[in-house]
Amino acid sequence: MPDESTRLFRDQGFRNLFAATMASAAGASVARIAIPLTAVVALGADEFEVGLVSVFLTLPFLLVGLPAGAWVDRMRRRQVLIFCQGARSLILMSIPVLWWIDFLTIWWLSAAVLLFGICNVFYDVAYQSYLPGLVGRENLVQAHTRTTSVQQVFTLGGPALGGQLAALLTAPVSLVVTSVVLSLSSLFILRIRQVEERRESSGKRDLLGEIREGVLLVRTDRRLRALAESSAWLNLTSYAAYSITVVFLARDIGLSVLSVGIFFSISGIGGVAAAFSFKFLAGKVGHGPLLWLPLFVGAPFGLLLPMAHPGWTVWLAAAASSVVAFTTVIFNIGFMSSCQAVVPDMALGRVNATLRFLTWGVMPLGSLLGGTLADVLGTRQALCAAAAAGLLSFLPTFLSPWRKERSLPEEPTSLGDLLGAGPEPVKE
Repeated sequence: MPDESTRLFRDQGFRNLFAATMASAAGASVARIAIPLTAVVALGADEFEVGLVSVFLTLPFLLVGLPAGAWVDRMRRRQVLIFCQGARSLILMSIPVLWWIDFLTIWWLSAAVLLFGICNVFYDVAYQSYLPGLVGRENLVQAHTRTTSVQQVFTLGGPALGGQLAALLTAPVSLVVTSVVLSLSSLFILRIRQVEERRESSGKRDLLGEIREGVLLVRTDRRLRALAESSAWLNLTSYAAYSITVVFLARDIGLSVLSVGIFFSISGIGGVAAAFSFKFLAGKVGHGPLLWLPLFVGAPFGLLLPMAHPGWTVWLAAAASSVVAFTTVIFNIGFMSSCQAVVPDMALGRVNATLRFLTWGVMPLGSLLGGTLADVLGTRQALCAAAAAGLLSFLPTFLSPWRKERSLPEEPTSLGDLLGAGPEPVKE
């Protein structure tokens, strides 16, 4: 009998989606360090301007996050994925082109990042809504662990690669690599042959009505609401710290571009380990506890970064950041699997968009908060404040029905129950 992962990779559709995810993760991991380094090194941006660039990357989740779900539920999700990857490739290519002709400014970098972020919104909502239909709900956890594992491998090696490319080619030119691999990703998605099943209409074709329904689904179901609250607080505090971490490492600690990449690579080790550990941990402690216990255990390790100084303590902070990455990825795999298991397919786009609006929409606020606090208090103090606030992220899921859930529901809750009666009884 082939194991679950072997069965998944025998499926032509999942193989191509996995390859597309791998190519996309490779490009994104380079861009993750190349964009802030372009602002800091190539354009001489200050802390607030670097935070502003991070704001524009995630601001689209506030601007178009809710309507994106209703639109995605009306469209072929595979076509949305292909278009968004191609558009992201062209947008990023504009940065090195303008830099070559000496027209790149912090304002164009911010505008390009904003357009890139809009594509991210539609891609992410479509991806999360497309995956259950492609692999089947019974394979959701296994599919998420496989795709997350490859994403975390590039999270681990990507920053070091991005740092080397930035040192060799300059930060703007290294974005050419991202542009190329995003194009490859769209080609892999184009190769998927499975035809999407026709989705039943919810009976509402007006955009505002469908947006309202998605919000209501999340608000009335205690499980979805708790996941949204924990994830939103986690993202708010994490992005407040992340938006100024590169500045802290490069200017306060004095790390080179390559060393900054190595720091993030060490931090990413925990994420890779988490992707391969989720199924084992879920079997030991149950699915529900993995939605609060990792956040409770991991958050205190974030306090070590603002305590770092030049020398060995910065690498101790990198190791601590790896623990934070481990616990965050465990939570994120559980978050994605839980939402997709609870929600019926016809409402996945709207619910995913609402969740992304609530959980990713706080990212620009976090980035702006981090940049503002660093400007007022100093980078080290701002990092400390963000890490301390992150200690509370476990509370919503801890106080929810998920605390007693040992496994995911085998069938999604009906749309009527989600809108009316609420979640099914908790399994003891």
